Amino acid sequence: MESRVVGEREVKSALERLLSYLEPHWDFVNCHMVNYLTDNHWTHFVPEALRLETSTAKKINQIIEQQFWHSERDNLQFPAFAKFLAACKRFRLEGCENAVLTSVEQLEQELSVAMETQLSIKEFMSAKKCHEVEQTAALVDKLVQSVSQPAQKASCCIVDAGDGKGYLSSRLALQYGHRVLGIDSNESNTENALTRNRKLQRAWNGLTERAELQSQGIIPPRRGKKAAQRETNSVSHSSMENYKTTARFITTDINLDDLVTQHFDQHSNGICLTGLHTCGNLATTCLQVFHAQNSCRILCNIGCCYHLLRERYSHQEFFGNKVVMEQQTEYGFPLSRYLQQKQLRLGRNARMLAAQSIERTLAAKELPNITLYYRALLELLVCRHAPQLKNELQVGKVRKFGSFSEYVQKCAKKLNAPWLAAVEESELQALLKDHEQDRQYLELFYLIRMSFAPVLESVILLDRLLYLKELGYEHSYLIDLFDAVISPRHYAIVAIKQ
Repeated sequence: MESRVVGEREVKSALERLLSYLEPHWDFVNCHMVNYLTDNHWTHFVPEALRLETSTAKKINQIIEQQFWHSERDNLQFPAFAKFLAACKRFRLEGCENAVLTSVEQLEQELSVAMETQLSIKEFMSAKKCHEVEQTAALVDKLVQSVSQPAQKASCCIVDAGDGKGYLSSRLALQYGHRVLGIDSNESNTENALTRNRKLQRAWNGLTERAELQSQGIIPPRRGKKAAQRETNSVSHSSMENYKTTARFITTDINLDDLVTQHFDQHSNGICLTGLHTCGNLATTCLQVFHAQNSCRILCNIGCCYHLLRERYSHQEFFGNKVVMEQQTEYGFPLSRYLQQKQLRLGRNARMLAAQSIERTLAAKELPNITLYYRALLELLVCRHAPQLKNELQVGKVRKFGSFSEYVQKCAKKLNAPWLAAVEESELQALLKDHEQDRQYLELFYLIRMSFAPVLESVILLDRLLYLKELGYEHSYLIDLFDAVISPRHYAIVAIKQ
């Protein structure tokens, strides 16, 4: 497979095509499912050609089964749906005409390094997190090797932004021998990460031995107390010192050189700034820090939580995590001059949609939870009994209810809303009966809308890649790193200063 560097012009061209496709759908992707019934979303947002193919409940079930759950679609029976879904797929990152993605194999050729076969080390993590940590740690290690002489590897320091419980940092320190400084805004996270790392160090040799046996098809024996003691004794002092943490909120003013020197008592021969699922603005801040600091030679960032991005041209948005949002001083979207000139606005609902996983939904054949339907019915009650509260109630998650009536009562208690508690059972049952068929249409609407999710995510990620290209980082890449079904946020932004 030939290595290939994607250029600024190609990224702009891909963005232009995505924006042209999304132009007629911005209101659709920014609508709120709460208002599905009150604002008649089905009629207002679903294209007429699609609506014409959904005249009966039977057809709705067939469309969901044939067009969404099966990869081989019946293009003759439902041609409008087949065409719509094919278009959505074309405008995902992997479907872009200009091939803006770089594969891991292409990156290996570009860097003249090869990813080694990784041991699957089970270290107190979920299968999802284990997959993410293994892939990210292996990539970061190769990136560090690509810019370092063998003798210099130990003097290159990795900074893990949004360190959390230290999953990635511990792996980089223990398995690959790197010095890692984990930074997290939550002090309790940094303390817990160190505690976890100490436990992991004691068990590390045993975990590695078991993984090697399993890779050879051998079932390892059960671990006993003596084995645990041997593992504890074998941990070297140097590996214990490889991982440090500090608690602070990362902004573009942070000085990574000073922090590394403080914690490791020596200057680094360059810094690799990484982050596994950095929330909201932290992902884009990492890109800006990478550019601002000369010593920061490598960037490897996997972002998430797009709804927490601070948009330059979107205003009056509701944010649940106000503490985090108030700390953010920089805009996270758009980053590129190209999209700033267009004054592109996504909107919070569109960003929330961008973080949803169509791959997981299709793989699990998963329809939305009944809560979504009940919440839309609840908004009808709001319009009837307390119209001044339309679009104002933040219900959040409601658990452990067996019927619509129980759901309403739990909401009334949670919201301290006597007017809602006073709604009679007969009215609730009549509401259910009147909108019985709407539930099926809502489920199909949900899937249609979710089909835009990867398209919206493409806009966000290409904006970040273009930002680096505009600044002259020729060796910047967008990598499809994880299995999309296992890990919905599976793209990494990688950049190297030459």
